[in-house]
Amino acid sequence: MRKFFIALSFYTRLPIQIKSEVSEEDFYSSMKFLPVVGLVIGLVLYALWYLLKDVEGQVSAFLLVFLYIWLTGGLHIDGFMDTLDGVLSNRSREETLEIMKDSRVGAFGAIGLLLLVLGYFISYQFVDGYAIIIAPIIGRTGALFSASFSESARKGNSLGKGFMERMGRKERVFGLIFSTIIILLFDFFYLIPFALCMLMSAYFIKYFKNKLGGMTGDTVGMMIELNQIVFLFVSYLTWYFVG
Repeated sequence: MRKFFIALSFYTRLPIQIKSEVSEEDFYSSMKFLPVVGLVIGLVLYALWYLLKDVEGQVSAFLLVFLYIWLTGGLHIDGFMDTLDGVLSNRSREETLEIMKDSRVGAFGAIGLLLLVLGYFISYQFVDGYAIIIAPIIGRTGALFSASFSESARKGNSLGKGFMERMGRKERVFGLIFSTIIILLFDFFYLIPFALCMLMSAYFIKYFKNKLGGMTGDTVGMMIELNQIVFLFVSYLTWYFVG
């Protein structure tokens, strides 16, 4: 449980206090609990969604987007923007990695942020509460899944490299089983967008390997956000055409 709370304190703004000192190994090994952290985030978002069920949809969606960004501190969104700035610059591998390290936001990152926030705003108006709970789980499972098959694109010590080195078959299986169990507790039809998200993650594993030589902390953040937004949209489309 301690490692779960370490992960929760790092990846959210929830007031979690870790009394004893956190070692480097404790920190990195806590990352396997990312899907469980996603469940907590989803439940917090669901609580707000439930309270605002009778409120105008656009107002509710705006507040949900605001809460999500506040709750996560925009940590993964920052990685999403940095990755877009780098990979869409059409530069060499080394130049792309340097661009991703730059703290300044470029045009591609700004456009990506606008589209991502707009995507959340639209999807929160149409999906049901179950999808809101599940999406953060799938986002983090997708990132864990991708990292478990990847090497670090950067040399030297970094947060992303430590994450990649400790994510393997055991962590991948845990994330997939945990996500599947949560989905089956709500509605099995969410297995369809879940499967599509994992296929998308498999594509980006190969893409980042060819483009960067592996993954970085920024690409992990991108996979979280990308899997979440794709899950929300595909959930709505699945419900619309099949449900």
